[in-house]
Amino acid sequence: MSKKAIQKPHDQTDAMKQLQQQVEELTNNWKRSLADYQNLLKRTESDKKDFVRFATATILTKLIPALDLLEMAASHSTDQGLHMAVKNFQDVLRSERLQEVVPQLGDPFDAAAHECTETVALPPDESVKENTIAELVLKGYKIDAFIIRPAKV
Repeated sequence: MSKKAIQKPHDQTDAMKQLQQQVEELTNNWKRSLADYQNLLKRTESDKKDFVRFATATILTKLIPALDLLEMAASHSTDQGLHMAVKNFQDVLRSERLQEVVPQLGDPFDAAAHECTETVALPPDESVKENTIAELVLKGYKIDAFIIRPAKV
């Protein structure tokens, strides 16, 4: 009888340790699952934002040539209605976070934001630095840091 009494507490101790290990394992699994779920929510939200940004960029890319034509027409016209329409169109595009990329003469050439259409020889006096903008042919556009159309220089 005394042997069983001695073994019984030992069995209970082992059973308690096993139950504690199971509780700890289940708790860790639950925490991992919760973290995975929270990461999934964050990733889904990020994917939604990316989708909206790229969908907006696709539509704006199709509208930019129309804006170019309107701006060119407005630069050769004194019609106030046309100037108002161009300004309104620009305001709508800016409200969608479209930003102009307009490098200034002498700015350094950036292959990520500029497209080189022609290179020119440096003058003998070297007043112009190498790899700088000599002329803006067509302004570019971007949304945040995403270049939709590089500026043609």
